[in-house]
Amino acid sequence: MTSGIRFEISSGEARMTLCRPETGNALRLDDIVAASQWIGDLARATPDVKVLRLCAEGETFCVGRAVEPGAAPRGQNPESTRRGLVDPILDLYRALHSADVVSVAQVQGDAHGLGCALVAACDLAVVAATAKFSLPEMHKDLPPTLALSAVLPSVHLKAAASLVLGGATIDGRAAVAVGLAGEVVDAQNLGARVDAIVEHLVARHPVALKTVKRYLRAAGAPDHQTHAELAASLLSGAMSDIRADQHTNG
Repeated sequence: MTSGIRFEISSGEARMTLCRPETGNALRLDDIVAASQWIGDLARATPDVKVLRLCAEGETFCVGRAVEPGAAPRGQNPESTRRGLVDPILDLYRALHSADVVSVAQVQGDAHGLGCALVAACDLAVVAATAKFSLPEMHKDLPPTLALSAVLPSVHLKAAASLVLGGATIDGRAAVAVGLAGEVVDAQNLGARVDAIVEHLVARHPVALKTVKRYLRAAGAPDHQTHAELAASLLSGAMSDIRADQHTNG
C-alpha cells in the first residue's frame, strides 16, 4: 500500500504533494493522520521552515476522502464514529489552522469534498481558472459539517449553503468571488505564481509571518474550536442515526 502524500522540506519550504493521481488523489485515513502529524512536527523539527505548500500530481487536486473497505459499519455508535473518522479529519484542519508556518494551496484541478475543505483551510489558495470545487457529500446523505467548519471562516453562508444544499459546483473564478480561494490564474501560470509567493514568504522574518497569520486566523474565525466541536458532535450523531435508520429499513 503506497502513501498518498509525499513530504519534502527544502530551503525554508515544506511541501505536501498528493501523489495518488490514479485515484483522483483521494485521501485515506492513514494519509490524513500522517499529514496532521507531519504538520504538527514542522515547527519543532525544522524551525527554519516558513511556508507549507499543498499541491497535487495529475489533473485532479483531490476528489475527497477515499472509501475504504470495512469503513463505517452499520452498528457504529457516535463515539466510535468520532474516534475513527471525525477526529482525524478535524485534526488535519486544526494542524493547518494552528501551525505558525503559512500554508499555500496550489490547486491545478478539481477539489471536491475533503479536497475543497483543505483548500479553504490553507492560509492562501491560488487556483487554476479551470479547477472545479464542490461539497457533494449530501448526495450520499452525509452532512458535511466537518468541511463546513473549514469553509465557513472564508465563505459566506449563502455560498456555503449553495455548495452543500444546492449541490453547486463552481470554477476557479467563482471560488475567488465567494472567498474560497484568494487568486485565480490560468493553469499554465499556476506553478510560477505559487513559486513567487513561496519565494516572497521565505524571505520574510518568521516573527512577522507568525504575527500576521495569527491575527488573520483570530479575526476570521474567533470561535474556530467551538465550531469544530459542534461540527464533530453533529456529524457523529447524524451518521449513527442514518446508519441505524438504513439498517431498520434495509
